[in-house]
Amino acid sequence: MFTKRLLQALTLAAVLFSSASFAQTPQLDLLVDGNLIIGIVNTASGDAANDATVTVENTTQANDITTLMTDTAGVFTLSGAFETDYRLTVAVNGQSVTGTVRTGEAPPEPFQWPPIYITLALLGLLSLIPAHYLRREEFQS
Repeated sequence: MFTKRLLQALTLAAVLFSSASFAQTPQLDLLVDGNLIIGIVNTASGDAANDATVTVENTTQANDITTLMTDTAGVFTLSGAFETDYRLTVAVNGQSVTGTVRTGEAPPEPFQWPPIYITLALLGLLSLIPAHYLRREEFQS
């Protein structure tokens, strides 16, 4: 009985004196759409982390670091380069969290017609096909 109470007291003391080790870290959610990075930052209690500093490091290029601030809803956006790796670090109330993300590939180039003079030349060449068949003897009377 005494051992059980001693163990409970020691457990309670350990929890009370080491509360810093049980501190929760903020939450960082990242969403990527092409080259657009959207992040949502919440505190450890789940509230929006407004005016939190976000450090964005481009891991593909050396010394490319950007600093952003979250808005009142804890949201930030960044237009990055296509197919690039980024490391994002957020510090809220002395606790920090880090996340990594890779942006998507660039969209394909839109189709473009060749210049008008090439299009007209091709159409002129194609018009020779029916002209050739119409010049045959069977079509002439």
